[in-house]
Amino acid sequence: MKTIYFATSNQEKIQIARVVCSEANVDIKPVTLDVDEIQGEDSEVIVRDKAARAYQQLGMPVVVSDDTWEIPSLKGFPGAYMKSINYWFTPDDFLRLMDGVKDRRIILHQYLAYNDGNVTEVFKNDISGQIINEVRGKSKKSPNATVTVLDSDDGKTIAEVFEQAEEGLIARHKNRPDVWHKFVEWFKITQ
Repeated sequence: MKTIYFATSNQEKIQIARVVCSEANVDIKPVTLDVDEIQGEDSEVIVRDKAARAYQQLGMPVVVSDDTWEIPSLKGFPGAYMKSINYWFTPDDFLRLMDGVKDRRIILHQYLAYNDGNVTEVFKNDISGQIINEVRGKSKKSPNATVTVLDSDDGKTIAEVFEQAEEGLIARHKNRPDVWHKFVEWFKITQ
């Protein structure tokens, strides 16, 4: 079994990584690093920089992730700033923001970057969804999760998906297109 370090403390991201990577005999070791993340509009630049900084701190091959959220009817808002928006907004703030908006599509752009000190490889995956008209499920740190339904989640909000029993979550992560699947394909070939 190969081991890869994943610089995150986000338990949902760790769970996704472990489910997908275990199928490829890759062990995910989460590490918590204090990485200053640059801000900007280009998510690939952000994730590349984050991976380089994580490698500098850890001194071992490492993977980092970054998600960007795009609401097309709001000209791409909030982009790379969803973490901050989730800090400031409540679920009702998201609903008020979308009040009267006909096009309620939202796109999750998932990014992973691998850095081993010599090679930096970036992977991207897009998952479409909708912002619904009501709050469903509970999430303490991600208010958008209670009002966002991704197309691959059978009508459940992200919060409702993470409230499922572990078997349901494992099935979701194994079968849903995810950026980790792209990483695993590459990792198996190159390592």
